Amino acid sequence: MSVDAVVVTYNRVPKLVECLENLISIDNVAKIFVIDNASTDSTKDVLQEFSEKSAKIEVTRTKKNLGGAGGFNTGLKCFLDRGRSDFVWLMDDDTVPGQKSLALLLEGLHSLPKDRRGFAVGKTVWTDGNRTKMNIPVYVDSDLSEFGDDIRTVKSASFVAILFPKETVAAVGLPIKEFFIWGDDVEYTSRITRFGFWGIEVQNAEILHKMGANNETNILNENENADRIERYFYDFRNRMYISRHEGLGRYIRTIIGRFFWAAKLVCLPTKFKARKLKILIKGTLAGFTFNPPVEKGE
Repeated sequence: MSVDAVVVTYNRVPKLVECLENLISIDNVAKIFVIDNASTDSTKDVLQEFSEKSAKIEVTRTKKNLGGAGGFNTGLKCFLDRGRSDFVWLMDDDTVPGQKSLALLLEGLHSLPKDRRGFAVGKTVWTDGNRTKMNIPVYVDSDLSEFGDDIRTVKSASFVAILFPKETVAAVGLPIKEFFIWGDDVEYTSRITRFGFWGIEVQNAEILHKMGANNETNILNENENADRIERYFYDFRNRMYISRHEGLGRYIRTIIGRFFWAAKLVCLPTKFKARKLKILIKGTLAGFTFNPPVEKGE
């Protein structure tokens, strides 16, 4: 059973090298679509070397940094246009996949009814063996024990070695590139489950995610690098979009929640308070009108 992979990279050569070396060694992986998000380091030269060593590698270099969302959107387009496998495996360059994990994810999806196969993720762990805090799926209270003892139903999940059938991508369309970063994976996997497909976590399929630190996305914790605060504009804006598409009740709770976020920023001991409040307000206001189109999976 062949699988094509999509890897999105930006200025992280050592992690990219480890990711690609692992993918190349996996027999089931037929093609690896690498999306270089206009890296400014030696990524271009390194990918040229990989392309010469392995016929599996196909590199697409974007003209500008499209963020993770734009990278995955581009990668899935490449897969739909030129991939020949029935499944696609998405990940960032700091993911270290493995032969066993892919086999278990495939087994998990194949255990489901064909018309319900939405996506499969594994148990994502950090370098110390603990679960990565920002990659824990949103679980659904549903019994799928008949399909395997290690399978749990999930509503949404991260793009960390996540496996999709080609038919699912064709049915629901592509990730929204305008998200840029943060929330594109939650929106996409939630869209899949809203379509009536099932998302599953195969708990014995372990995936190593070598993030810089095992932290959740939280603006309160950004106290060392003030420049990173600007990134949270996308988090606040994109979550408005996601909640709006999950019903009026969820949307209203998100709006009310922004006042609690503002109170936290004012009252709790955190640096750069004024800058953080500005981003909170800016992202929230942008979220009211942020309504990018969903591209078809063609």
